[in-house]
Amino acid sequence: MICLCEVLDERKYQLSGKVAIFEDKKAVLRAFGLTDENWLELWNIDSRVLTLCFDSLDPEYEKFIVVFDYETFCSEEDIKEAILFHELGHIHHPVLKGEVSIEAEIKCDQNAIKNGYRTGILKVLRLMLDMAKSLNHKLLMDMTVKRLKYIESFT
Repeated sequence: MICLCEVLDERKYQLSGKVAIFEDKKAVLRAFGLTDENWLELWNIDSRVLTLCFDSLDPEYEKFIVVFDYETFCSEEDIKEAILFHELGHIHHPVLKGEVSIEAEIKCDQNAIKNGYRTGILKVLRLMLDMAKSLNHKLLMDMTVKRLKYIESFT
């Protein structure tokens, strides 16, 4: 079931148009190749890192951010805001489907840091690293380690 959860404050997030957060468990699972939400627990995946940002086909909205579980997504303010600022960074630093860009990911991490969520983005990256290790996903592990090293080098 798709649920409209929140419309982001355009001033706070420096947006030129409306961006909404939707909860859609099935879409998130499908996008990440999971058939059942039980895989999240089995593979040590924190659902907050399974967040998607889409261009909107609805003329009223610029983008949609899709989360697995909105209540869980909002459970830690610094993680929520870090993810939002990171995802919104992709407006200016897009990564096309099927592409990998460590440069774009770092720039989006910088967007979260610039907006005061360094601690939050570090927490997110540690959650992603735990997930990458659990899944034995070398590319995700390597990219996450590079992103962590980049952020931690500016202590």
